[in-house]
Amino acid sequence: MLAAVVFIPVVQAIPSITIGQDVRGKDVVMPLVGAGTWQYNNSVAYDSVCKAFAAGYSYVDTANGYGNQEGVGRAIKDCWKGSREELFVMTKIPGGLNASEVRAAHRQNMKQLQLDYVDHLMTHYPGDWEATPVRSSPQRRQEEWRALEHIYHAGEARSIGVSHYCSSHIDDVLAVARVRPSTNQVEYHVGAQDVDHVIGKCAREKIFFQSFSPLCGPCTYTPEDSLIDGTLVSRIAAKHNVSGSQVSLRFIVQQALEGKYIAGVIPKSDNPKHLASNIDVFGFNLTDDDMAALAAATKPAGYPGDCNVTMVV
Repeated sequence: MLAAVVFIPVVQAIPSITIGQDVRGKDVVMPLVGAGTWQYNNSVAYDSVCKAFAAGYSYVDTANGYGNQEGVGRAIKDCWKGSREELFVMTKIPGGLNASEVRAAHRQNMKQLQLDYVDHLMTHYPGDWEATPVRSSPQRRQEEWRALEHIYHAGEARSIGVSHYCSSHIDDVLAVARVRPSTNQVEYHVGAQDVDHVIGKCAREKIFFQSFSPLCGPCTYTPEDSLIDGTLVSRIAAKHNVSGSQVSLRFIVQQALEGKYIAGVIPKSDNPKHLASNIDVFGFNLTDDDMAALAAATKPAGYPGDCNVTMVV
């Protein structure tokens, strides 16, 4: 049964950036706002993605490890009304896999999503989640990357990237890469600063740095530091007649619009009102003073630690 959806007009079209080219030489164009699905089960993912499509989204982010790709796939089949070429689908495979495991994981991705290719495929972490030595070594990161390149050359992913990678992990990949990573998805939001000290590295290597948890997802923080209705974002929001969450999202996408190697945001919601608000961040500009105040914030803090995954075997 189709999810109940509410059609809400989008104030402006979503700007996009080109993050690379596919194996046929065609530009891979990523919208600057997408619909996140982390922590949703299949049912909620289906409902939220259908609502996101109705609100005007054309970009959905999921992962093999989220356990919700069957729901996302059903939503694409039932609720996406445009052409496949107009839809941007991003997913991930677990970190720490060997080449055969990579191929098996992506076959599962495409089966669950009911697609024969995705627009962007990432390795989810610089090792397995437990950071075991064999699965978290530079050699394993390199083997996994070569396997992603195979998927890229087969046309089963139009672009490839990494997630949770620090500078040393990026260097491991670049040492063997014939196809360079398009993106690196890392926690980033107002207050997080450059939690893993990798934004500059990505810019130098021309890898687009992408925010996950742009509203600080399941973070722990005091009410005054909320990125939805906290003191700082609410004060700035009042100047622009927008919401605090729109200010938080605009802080990131404005950097992308300024030509920096920033690849936008993927907030999540299954509330039609919030979905519409999250996509409506292109009708105002933050001032230099606004951006400076947001960039200087240190709360809610980000969570470092992925750089510790540096096993050598």
